Amino acid sequence: MLISRRRAIAAGAAGAVTTAGLAACSGGSGGGGGGTGGGGDNRQLPPLTLYPVGANTFQQNFNPFSPTSLNGSRSFVYEPLMISTPIQLGNQMPWLAESMEYNEDGTVITFTLREGVTWSDGEAFDADDVVFNFLMMRDEPATNTTARPIKDAKAVDELTAEVTFETPQLAYREAIGNIQMLPEHIWKDLDPIEAVIEEPIGTGPYVLGQFGEQLYTLTKREDYWNEEGFQVPELQFPAITGETFVNTLAAGDIDWAGGFVANVEDIYHKADPENRGTWLPGAGVVSLIPNSENELWDDVELKKGLSYAINRQQICEVAMQDYVKPAHPTALPKPTFEDAISAEYTDAEFTYDPEEANRILDEAGYEKGSDGIRVAPNGDKLDFTVELPSDWVDLIDVATLLGEQFEKVGVKLTPQGVSLESYIEKRGTGQFVLNLGAFGAGNTPFDMYRYMMSSEYKVDSGAVTQNFGRYYDEDADAAFEAYSVAADEDARAEAIGDLQQIMVEQMPNIPLYPAPNWFHYNTENWTGFPNDDDPYALGAPFQTPDRLLIVQKLTPNEG
Repeated sequence: MLISRRRAIAAGAAGAVTTAGLAACSGGSGGGGGGTGGGGDNRQLPPLTLYPVGANTFQQNFNPFSPTSLNGSRSFVYEPLMISTPIQLGNQMPWLAESMEYNEDGTVITFTLREGVTWSDGEAFDADDVVFNFLMMRDEPATNTTARPIKDAKAVDELTAEVTFETPQLAYREAIGNIQMLPEHIWKDLDPIEAVIEEPIGTGPYVLGQFGEQLYTLTKREDYWNEEGFQVPELQFPAITGETFVNTLAAGDIDWAGGFVANVEDIYHKADPENRGTWLPGAGVVSLIPNSENELWDDVELKKGLSYAINRQQICEVAMQDYVKPAHPTALPKPTFEDAISAEYTDAEFTYDPEEANRILDEAGYEKGSDGIRVAPNGDKLDFTVELPSDWVDLIDVATLLGEQFEKVGVKLTPQGVSLESYIEKRGTGQFVLNLGAFGAGNTPFDMYRYMMSSEYKVDSGAVTQNFGRYYDEDADAAFEAYSVAADEDARAEAIGDLQQIMVEQMPNIPLYPAPNWFHYNTENWTGFPNDDDPYALGAPFQTPDRLLIVQKLTPNEG
């Protein structure tokens, strides 16, 4: 689930952590900390300082299944079998596994593992570890974060593992390949959810160096299977709160950050335009989400009328400070899923036309009452309250603008601040007529559309985990089924094309703008971050496994 990043508050320089201070605190016991890069370069290379999320203090727990797991556990310590990033559709990269092959019906996957991989304690990584991980996911559902129906797993030989599923899994290649491996010899006697892992053992390029409540470090392994592929000697994670983040970033004390920054050009870029940058590829879509269980939304003309009334360009420029462009009518974010957009929709775009919105609503029978607010043919007033967490300032700004825009066509929309817990509960249990929120991109357009309109998320009672608008449609489900059993790219593209058509014509959700993958970088010490010219990965430092590709590509700044 992807939710809006909260705005950092640009106030108070007290407590900002300096790079010099971080360097003085570093050291570490994991080999390579503060050492040399690959290729025999004997210079002392600087650490890489990251801000994935805000934190007041840290607790020492590298259990990737724990809600308090420290950033860096996934990717830098625990690695995936294969690597897929949404921004490189169809390009699955070998990692711990050299290959991942399906049987004919897609119910069995055979992994051929890379030779010479070891855990950071020196034990060999082999097929038994792969078997252990998949059986753990089968037997401990809370660890099965991809929700795959695993039936069995076995080691064919030391470097070959075979995993059997209850149903075909052709559509889930990327999600399964991205599953990250844990060592059997450590985890077999642990409660995978409750265990506190203070000294993580992984196959990854980094191990724990130093840990403190205000700073922890991951240092480079010299015995890593691809040691020459990583030059950064140390990753530093300082405890920086949301309140001090912007000032710390502006001071140049962070190399790689996520998070919303108001007026980023003035606050961050201008001080060093040669080295500082921001790149925000779409990582999902922010949408108005009608509750399709309310008969009001059976009329697609109402949704089309509302869409014409939305000035997405104004929302992007004012509420989102021009960081994003209006959504594509298919909802697929650019540039992340741009290559998947069907030819018939390549040049499609939303139109802002209040006159057309009024015409559509008039002809569909939504008459204005004495107060100027339209009334549906069934008697319901088009008067919507949209609840949002009180500190989601960006989305409250969006909702406020929507209210002003809708007023021009006789529709009332009022944002109301609530707690995050209330927002999540009411969204999940369908206690709304109209919601405002985001859907994540997942690994592929198939994943994203599932999150938006698949009946697999339907529940008889209680909360849904996706498809918050409860849009259940036979044609959509048929397209999901066709994709899930498709054996070639053409068949998958046809199914995705059908889903695009449903999104454009039926509007199960009303897309506003791509959900940004928040990413700011400073190349003063390290260069090679992704950008518009080289979009090889999503850039946010919390994005996994993309961040593993990024650190692999970083090289010292020679300037």
